[in-house]
Amino acid sequence: MNRHCLLICNLINLGILDGDNEITQGPEVEKWAGGLENYSFQETNGVTTVTIETDITEDYLDYFNSTWPRALNKLKELAEK
Repeated sequence: MNRHCLLICNLINLGILDGDNEITQGPEVEKWAGGLENYSFQETNGVTTVTIETDITEDYLDYFNSTWPRALNKLKELAEK
């Protein structure tokens, strides 16, 4: 029997978190605010595939290319416990 499950998480960026400080105004936030991140988790027969779609600007491309692999590895580690 094939088993399928789909979970979608949509995020709208409202600001920047710097440690415990939420920054919601200013020039850096203007580049970021309103940006979308869409995460979908599709499980089929015990295997989950994560797909990420985003509309980030070039200013944040290097940041996400370096942080997403680490974050997704941590997510995988937690999910497999």
